[in-house]
Amino acid sequence: MKQFTKCPVCGVSVKTENMSEHTRKAHATDTVGRLDSGDDTRHPITTMTKMDMAACDKIFDKGARFVERKKFKKAIKTLKKIPEDYTDISDVYTLMALSYMGLERFDDAAIYFEKAANAAPWDWQHWSNLANSHLIFGRISKAKKCLDKVNEVGYPSDGKDTVNKLREGIAEFLDAALSDKPHLHADTYLALEDRFYTGLAYMDDRDWDSAIREFEYIASIDPASEKAYGSLGIVHLFKGEFDEAEKCFNRALEINPEYTPASVNVRALDKIRKKAAKDPDYLKKLEGRLIGGHF
Repeated sequence: MKQFTKCPVCGVSVKTENMSEHTRKAHATDTVGRLDSGDDTRHPITTMTKMDMAACDKIFDKGARFVERKKFKKAIKTLKKIPEDYTDISDVYTLMALSYMGLERFDDAAIYFEKAANAAPWDWQHWSNLANSHLIFGRISKAKKCLDKVNEVGYPSDGKDTVNKLREGIAEFLDAALSDKPHLHADTYLALEDRFYTGLAYMDDRDWDSAIREFEYIASIDPASEKAYGSLGIVHLFKGEFDEAEKCFNRALEINPEYTPASVNVRALDKIRKKAAKDPDYLKKLEGRLIGGHF
């Protein structure tokens, strides 16, 4: 019996073995325009040799069959063999993202949804997928920016329900967040969330002073931000400012006694302080455990 897979670009049901042919004919001709946007901008597609294309098509189809059968690990391993200059690379990334979703590896899924959106920024559905992956983590401001991209590039009439559901989802997440922070306006909340992610990016770059500026700004506007104080505690810790780190962790717990990162970090603080006193390089070694503002 023939297996069918939903096209990750347009959503139609396609015979799995014909997926690569469908994506090329329907979505990747010589040029690709923006759907229903009235924009005549065209985006060139990398041309591969027939041999290269045929080989990649076979790998793509094999990966799609693994996704259809929910053999997600095999799908990822297979699809990773396709080079980045493959014509349908955005759809490869989407299949990989869906595979990671199937494995409940949501961080990895978000990475590949973002790769798909960057590879084909004119395709509204990639931005919609990325927005939904951000909502899994409650990243409301990032989901909102993806929705803005959907509106910017345009979407077909049969995508209206999908976009409306995304819009409603973002609104629900924002309303829930604001219910705990009635002192903040929606635009202020989103702006502070952006500053928080900027602070995390500075932490990833080990730019502690810039991170401190971001988190202190957030705390000045929203004194009830346990995340800002918790992250400030981590930054002060890595600067070797242990007393200040402890104050920040305790402040985060005063705001929210159930804020797990702060409770974990404050319990680990004495042990870290003692090890750092014996080993001047210990904090540097600890940096490798820093993920997303937590360790």
